[in-house]
Amino acid sequence: MFFFFYHQQLKWKCKKEDETKGGYSEDVLIRLLEKYGQVLHIVVSSKSKGSAVAEFATFKAADLAVRNEIGLLNNPLKISWLSTPPPSAVSDNQSKTSSGSTTHSSQNSVRSERDFESLVLMKMRQAAERQRLIEQLQREDEEADA
Repeated sequence: MFFFFYHQQLKWKCKKEDETKGGYSEDVLIRLLEKYGQVLHIVVSSKSKGSAVAEFATFKAADLAVRNEIGLLNNPLKISWLSTPPPSAVSDNQSKTSSGSTTHSSQNSVRSERDFESLVLMKMRQAAERQRLIEQLQREDEEADA
């Protein structure tokens, strides 16, 4: 079984010397975002003040956060997709909202195989991107400490 995680980039205004990080800590961000669904991780950049990456367990939670969360009233959040969500997640979401259309079982089988392959490839790309982001944030933190 494969699991897919959905990443958002969070940005807000914050001066470099602001110890409160513009009012956003990891705990504050989790409280703001978890109302949409399970938040797996939040990485707040210590070098690039006013930015973080959030990882959601489901497309629905991530999509709701992107569409609805505004953050703190005195310092709004700008939330965007870090990378494009898997096409299967978008099509699954759209198919649930569209009126019922039927297809032949052979078409479903081929589509399922293609979706599975797409999901596997997307998972591999997401894992590589997640690792790259973690390494980048760690490098930035080390540079800031030096």
